[in-house]
Amino acid sequence: MEDNIFAIVFVGLTVVCTAVYFAKFFSARFGRVKTVKATVVHKQTVESFSKYAGNGAHIRYSVTFQTGGKRRSFYVSEFSYRGYKLNESGTLKYKGSRIIDFS
Repeated sequence: MEDNIFAIVFVGLTVVCTAVYFAKFFSARFGRVKTVKATVVHKQTVESFSKYAGNGAHIRYSVTFQTGGKRRSFYVSEFSYRGYKLNESGTLKYKGSRIIDFS
């Protein structure tokens, strides 16, 4: 009996996780572009290590914007990361977890 309960819980969690993944994927791919007034409040580099990477290290660049009462963080390229300045304000256009424009 206990084995059946664990199997049901496992299948249920798998279905929920899959649904959340597909909802985010379709939102990022086919959702509408959102335009908001925003300010750059934080920049961060995140270094991760992998034995499969050439030198073992991989750096990701994150920029956080304050939009009204919310904060939104995005991973960006190194080139874009260098272009964002702290406390810079402008209009942020994004779709899902991808920045389209900030000017």
